[in-house]
Amino acid sequence: MYRVFNHWVSGRKTLLFVAESVAIVAACATGSLVLARALAPEAGAGHAHPAVVTATLLGILSMGFAGAYQASLYFLDLYDLRVAAEDRGRGARLARALGLAVFAMAMVLTVLRIRPPEGVVLGGAFGAILGVLLARGLLGAALARPSRVLVVGHGDRTRRLLELLETAEEAPQVAVVVDARRLGPGRESLLEAARRARAEAVVLATEPGQEHTTPEDLARCRYAGVRVFAAAQYCERVLRRIPVHVLDGVQFATADELTQGLVRRASKRVFDVVVAGALLLLSAPLMLVLVVLIRLDSKGPAFYRQERVGRNGRAYELWKFRSMRLDAERNGAVWARARDERVTRVGRFIRRTRMDEIPQVLNVLRGDMSFVGPRPERPVFIELISRDVPYYALREGVKPGITGWAQIRYPYGASVEDGRNKLEFDLYYVKNGTLFLDLAIIFHTVRHVLLGRGAR
Repeated sequence: MYRVFNHWVSGRKTLLFVAESVAIVAACATGSLVLARALAPEAGAGHAHPAVVTATLLGILSMGFAGAYQASLYFLDLYDLRVAAEDRGRGARLARALGLAVFAMAMVLTVLRIRPPEGVVLGGAFGAILGVLLARGLLGAALARPSRVLVVGHGDRTRRLLELLETAEEAPQVAVVVDARRLGPGRESLLEAARRARAEAVVLATEPGQEHTTPEDLARCRYAGVRVFAAAQYCERVLRRIPVHVLDGVQFATADELTQGLVRRASKRVFDVVVAGALLLLSAPLMLVLVVLIRLDSKGPAFYRQERVGRNGRAYELWKFRSMRLDAERNGAVWARARDERVTRVGRFIRRTRMDEIPQVLNVLRGDMSFVGPRPERPVFIELISRDVPYYALREGVKPGITGWAQIRYPYGASVEDGRNKLEFDLYYVKNGTLFLDLAIIFHTVRHVLLGRGAR
């Protein structure tokens, strides 16, 4: 893992993407040239060889094909290292990604009326799949090798940490779990335990009052090249979430990353206004159509207003397209459910495609919301969740958003436990949010919307 503008990025994924890009472009260009020459043997030495297939044309087509193929790999989750490992034996997703890339390139060439020499597209497709297989084959073992960690602690905090680490995309191999009471003066040192486990890192998951390791023990590990992390710090790096059961509220509140300077606030506001304004202009015709469809489908207004809680606990009215019947909450507020019978026919479609969220750009322009941030919650649900989930109010340190880190990393929440899990991703964003992370979230949101993920 390495950090880019506060956000933790996977070094393994970066290596895979870069190596794959080079391999696809090189293999695609080679395959195109070889097959084009093979299909035009009549071109003699005095002719402009299928070198109507120029180096420039080959380069452009190869880079275009690489972009289309890698976009297809991304949409089919093949940059999720767990999914990629599961698909390695069958190759079904790789084949589907190739089909999507070939179709996309064929459509582009048709629309632009470009007729590449015979064999170029087919040769490029063969070369591309060969490049992917070569890159993933050579890097597969290195990418799949988990890091080894030593976990120190016992009790609920340690158990919960181990459960979370198992869910990590790049899950580490927990070499040994050591009870903190077995370490210290007259017993095994922390460094000796780490060396015995051949651990690359030590994760401290001790309960308050369980700490038996001294600062000198921790420093000796660092001097010997063994990284030492507090549990919350390690989860932030590996899981890109901050679990509340290991969170030290004081350390969180005093973190340097939490300070938002004038430049950060101003750039985020400009970004919000530009993106929200552009989206409002582009979606205006669609919004008019949706207003008519909603009014025709069921009784009631097309727009729906609901009280939500924003930054610093300030209440405001959130705007959405109405997707439920007017009497949806006659018995009080309830979370939306899968296949919720209160949802109208048009409502089901606009919720699945997230079109019901479009009017929230008005909240962004008014300054109630940001384009990216924790999802705003209703006061009744905040009160319910806060009874069982500590630190829930920390998510109110930034403006709520139309999309956010929790929305793309966790499914739709409809319970207190879901609220806890989403809070952990929100806390990561509150602490590490930058314009870079905002752009990354919007990029991933596009895929979620197109694939209909997380909607209910």
